[in-house]
Amino acid sequence: MGLKLSWDYTQQQKQVQKELLEKAQVITKQQKAIWEFMIINQDRINYDAQGNFEFKHLNCSTVAMGVGVILAEMTDTDYTIKPTNINYRNALNAPDEFELASLYKFQANPKLQEYWAITTDNGEKVFRYLSPLVITESCLSCHGEPKGEFDISGYRKEGYALGDLGGAISLTMPMNISLQNIKANLISNTVFFLALMLACIVIIYFLVTRLVIRSLSELEEAVGEVGRGNLNINLANLKARGEIKRLANHFQHMTNQLRDLYNTLEQKVENRTKELQKANKILERHQYELQEANKKLQEANKFKSEFLALMSHELRTPLTSVLAFTEILASEVGPQAEKTQHYLEEIKASSQVLLGLINNILEMAKIEAGKSTLQIETVDLSDVIASVETVAMPLALRKNINLKVMISPDIPLLKADPEKLRSVVENLVGNALKFTNKNGQVEISADYSPADNQVLIKVKDTGIGIKKEELQFIFEKFTQADSSISRNYGGTGLGLALTKEFVELHKGWIKVESVVNQGTTFTVGLPCVNNLSSNEEGTFQ
Repeated sequence: MGLKLSWDYTQQQKQVQKELLEKAQVITKQQKAIWEFMIINQDRINYDAQGNFEFKHLNCSTVAMGVGVILAEMTDTDYTIKPTNINYRNALNAPDEFELASLYKFQANPKLQEYWAITTDNGEKVFRYLSPLVITESCLSCHGEPKGEFDISGYRKEGYALGDLGGAISLTMPMNISLQNIKANLISNTVFFLALMLACIVIIYFLVTRLVIRSLSELEEAVGEVGRGNLNINLANLKARGEIKRLANHFQHMTNQLRDLYNTLEQKVENRTKELQKANKILERHQYELQEANKKLQEANKFKSEFLALMSHELRTPLTSVLAFTEILASEVGPQAEKTQHYLEEIKASSQVLLGLINNILEMAKIEAGKSTLQIETVDLSDVIASVETVAMPLALRKNINLKVMISPDIPLLKADPEKLRSVVENLVGNALKFTNKNGQVEISADYSPADNQVLIKVKDTGIGIKKEELQFIFEKFTQADSSISRNYGGTGLGLALTKEFVELHKGWIKVESVVNQGTTFTVGLPCVNNLSSNEEGTFQ
């Protein structure tokens, strides 16, 4: 409704402006016609029958002003009409601010035939209209050349030429009556729409009360009965239509189903209870079987660990003897028997590999049994890395691998197990040398991170790398990247598993980054204050 009233108000304003413009055009054209008539008949006015001249002061501008005054008096309105000009002769014709601006527009644009606007005068809106006066042939006798000469009315000529702007007819019409009519129409339309809206509300209320609310009340009462446990309701006689009737039918259907379900619910509950008891018995039996299987699995795992520990211990003693006798034989043979010396070195190397494997198996068995301990001492990481470098350098030289060691001078002393720490570095460096081809590079670096208060050990190589999907498995026991690794490079897959266990015993962490055919980087982080101990040295499990 508001949009409609706003639209009507706008259209009525436009219509008022259109009517005022047409009225102003008619009045100014009539004024111009009187103006032209007076110019044409000046001789008849100023000459008598005998041809004697006497100026009667009824020139065009004087008549125009007089007609304007008479028009205002006869119509009993505030209409004003007058000639005006930039260079006015009579002070009564002096232009006001709006008229002066309009005259300048006519002067700037000779093709402009009219100019109008709605302005405010003494707090009331008025319609202002100006139509230009163009100098014609009949105007030149009073307003033409020579400029400055007095014309018959006693005014100096302006020196206008044919077609110049000689002023304008200015018309001012009050708009209060038109605006009052618009306001009255707006009030009338508003009252009409409000009455129409009220009538619609009354009709809608009557229809809703009769067709909706009454039916919903009956349906609400039926729902209340169902809520109180009464399922024997009948909505067949409910007086309703459309959606409410369909809702009642659906509710009746639901109530019938609830009644049927309620009648058979006890039997269903009893059946479900029996099924649940049966399922519980099956579950208890499966749980017992699972406990027994778990117990057997624990016993088997314990037996496996004990067997591995026993076998490793039993194998390590004779293997140590083999190594000792090999060294004795090598010292007694002498450098002359090169072939025998070579065989002894091969026996020694193979025995050392086997001894390392047995030691790894034994250590893993201890870890699984929870018997692995740390011999905490004050450790200089530089000494640990230097000892590993000494052992690894011969292998690096044989494969022509550039082995680089970079240790930061800021690394503090650590509280750690020196043997297990050396084993961590040795396993990582050994793997790097094993999987790096000839002319490659292996880099060992150690640095201190003050922000985390931990030491970072990195072993970086330019070897064969590890596939992304296999990185998550490399720290598992007896696991290698793929079967070809074991065939081509050897090993059992225990080294990295032990390395991870040793690092975690020190409350540290290990991670790996790798790109296939570009290399692998292992990073170990160790806390500078061991959480398993105080500053004192000793044995910790």
